[in-house]
Amino acid sequence: MTRFLQEILQQPEAVLATAEYYTVNCGRESLAMFAEAVKSTKRIVATGMGSSYFLSGALQTFLSRHGIAVTVINAGELLNYQLDVITPDTLLVAISQSGESYETVNVVKRLDAMSIKPRVAVITNEPASTLGRRADILLPTFAGDEEKTSTKTFITGFQIIYMISQFLGGNSSDISIWRQVAGEIEQVLDSRDNILSGMLDALGSASYVQFVARGTSLASASQSALMVMEASHTPSQALAGGEFRHGPLEMVGEGFIAVVIAHSASPTFEQTRRLVADILRFGGRVVLVTDNCKALDAVENLTVVAVNTYDADLFAITGIIPVQLAVEAWARIEKGIEPGVFSHGAKVTVIE
Repeated sequence: MTRFLQEILQQPEAVLATAEYYTVNCGRESLAMFAEAVKSTKRIVATGMGSSYFLSGALQTFLSRHGIAVTVINAGELLNYQLDVITPDTLLVAISQSGESYETVNVVKRLDAMSIKPRVAVITNEPASTLGRRADILLPTFAGDEEKTSTKTFITGFQIIYMISQFLGGNSSDISIWRQVAGEIEQVLDSRDNILSGMLDALGSASYVQFVARGTSLASASQSALMVMEASHTPSQALAGGEFRHGPLEMVGEGFIAVVIAHSASPTFEQTRRLVADILRFGGRVVLVTDNCKALDAVENLTVVAVNTYDADLFAITGIIPVQLAVEAWARIEKGIEPGVFSHGAKVTVIE
């Protein structure tokens, strides 16, 4: 068993460990501090790199539902081109699994050196890291050790963002929700042999994998594309469903493969259904990861992977699990690569 697969299998425990912290006083106090900060500040900027940047986008989507505007800026662009948007009364939400990502760390260091010193909220798996120590508001994940492409740290980071949104809506964190989510993940992991059969057939010997999603699941699609590139060394990209129609649809033809992540209760599921039909009509193949195996009629070149999830917003967590499993197996079996091993870089990027 690869280390990457071991980490995938550890995700139910990571979800429960994170949930337990935020259902006790310490974790609730952190959520309350963050909620008060976002309500009392005029400007919120969220930043990160890679997986953490994708989570910044999810935070933006969730907070917009509460009438709270968030500007999301890639940490490298923020550091080198847009630092002037940060003022002393800004709430800077810095997301970094390691707490040591070069660009995100140096955004904070440079601001402090300039005596701007905004209030900094940090979501990280390493509270003792550079960013963790600098945090005015610390929101730790409890994913445990992670050596390979982000799995546990991504879903627990999303978990915290979901809990922030729930807290802002007046709903306290209920551990029973997370027990259910952990159980849903376990169901997917236990049925991985059946899931992998169809997904690996659909992926075949693809030289490019397109991911498509909308709303909160877009973070998972983006993370999935990053996983494909990191773990299988195969070009991949994620786009919002509407964006895919604006030009990239012209790529579709024989040999094209799209992995679409969408819950059937999503407000844009009908648009997703039409897009899937068009990709198939133009000769492409589609793997649809959804919550209902009957969401679309069975047709040639369509593989439906059903993941039982009661909440469309939490599908970003459970819906990525089959993709993780498929990427691990596809890299190992089809590409002949040990998945998650970095040959040119490292798990934590400490150089720009």
